[in-house]
Amino acid sequence: MEETALRVGVYARISLDRDGQQTATARQMQDAHEFAARRDWVIADVFEDIDLSAFDLSKKRPEFERMLATLVNGEIDGVLVWKFDRLTRQQRDLARVLEACAPHKGFIASVTEPIDTREPHGQFVAELLVAQARMESANTSARQRRKAQEQREQGLPPTNGKRCFGYDQRYTRVMEDEVAIIREARDRLFAGESLRSICMDLNERGVRSTDGNGVRDHIFKRLLVSPTIAAERELAGKRYPGNWPAIITPAESRQLGVLLNKRTLKRESPARRYLLTGLIRCANCGGRMRAHAKADGYRRYVCTRSPGYPNCGSMSIVATPVEELVREMIVAAVNDERLREQVLSDGTVDQGLVESIRADERALEELATDYYVERAITREEFAVAREALNGRIEGLRLRLARQSQSRVLGDIVSRPHAIDQVWETAGLDWRRSVIAALIDHVSIRAGEPGRRPFDPNRVRPVWRI
Repeated sequence: MEETALRVGVYARISLDRDGQQTATARQMQDAHEFAARRDWVIADVFEDIDLSAFDLSKKRPEFERMLATLVNGEIDGVLVWKFDRLTRQQRDLARVLEACAPHKGFIASVTEPIDTREPHGQFVAELLVAQARMESANTSARQRRKAQEQREQGLPPTNGKRCFGYDQRYTRVMEDEVAIIREARDRLFAGESLRSICMDLNERGVRSTDGNGVRDHIFKRLLVSPTIAAERELAGKRYPGNWPAIITPAESRQLGVLLNKRTLKRESPARRYLLTGLIRCANCGGRMRAHAKADGYRRYVCTRSPGYPNCGSMSIVATPVEELVREMIVAAVNDERLREQVLSDGTVDQGLVESIRADERALEELATDYYVERAITREEFAVAREALNGRIEGLRLRLARQSQSRVLGDIVSRPHAIDQVWETAGLDWRRSVIAALIDHVSIRAGEPGRRPFDPNRVRPVWRI
């Protein structure tokens, strides 16, 4: 009886496909086909993982996983690799392959090494080569980390291969149109606008990233908080000055980091379409009034009773006229000469405040290490210290927010009557930030019985100034 030819699956992998042509895996495949032909093996399947590491356990290799399933199902009798480290550099993955071979007595063979796990010494050599490959990968990683540290200390720009928005490929010059976008976003964030609304606006204007995609919130945030656009490199919490042109100042970069790392990117609810959401309260109970719209689009602010909230549920007011009245109050206040003198004399942001916040945030990280990793402190000590640090950070952030609000007003009061020109075209976030800089909240009183038209006497602003 004629013996059935063995069916093998060829596995090929490269960690980095520099030219995008997969020439390295093509060579692996050619050698594997010739090796199999000399042994009368049938190549029943081919598995290729491109640009994927076999050392990094966080990266999944889809073709490697498919190969394991094919072995378990008995669709192939063995796996053929050009070199064993193409298959795995981890003892854990080797164990998974051997386990997948077990149900149907599969095997692993190498084109360039004396490995065939059907032989007595084959598995031993395989385990030895995996250990050696693991050590080589670890040494390579250590060299790369040391090189990156040296580049940071020397002030050299990043070399990750992808062009950074705002710079050319080599960081030798800035791209003026992109620089204008970054600085515009900086100014709008400092003025109180949300990152989401800025990104939506940029996408509507057709702004594209360096890879041709639209402006994505989380990626644009990563750019704005990166020390790169301030011509700095960061390592272990320490910043090193770089030798390429800066788009924003280091102080502005730190302030953006504090600002954006505090904010979340949650989608705004429909209530956020209302100008005074969170700023308008019921005079009876002090509870915040909620935005409410009927099916016909008729907008109101309503004190709604809800479990766990103090609201009385007995107050409402039409949205449009109260918003217009508050706008008139804000315009009058901004154009007041006394406010102009006060704001312009105290409109700068204390950079020491920014550094204090960053220092306390680093202290929180160290505290977590002391408890979770080093076990140097007790749970009670950790809880007490964390509460104290969080409380101090929140207090510092509140002071920074107030200074940022002064900056918002400073941009307006320095130009008389500018707010009249800007208000209607400005975004909702900007208008809300101006109101919040001047008014703590707007209190709504009960109207006179039987009076239907809007009564401005019901509206009482509580000013911050």
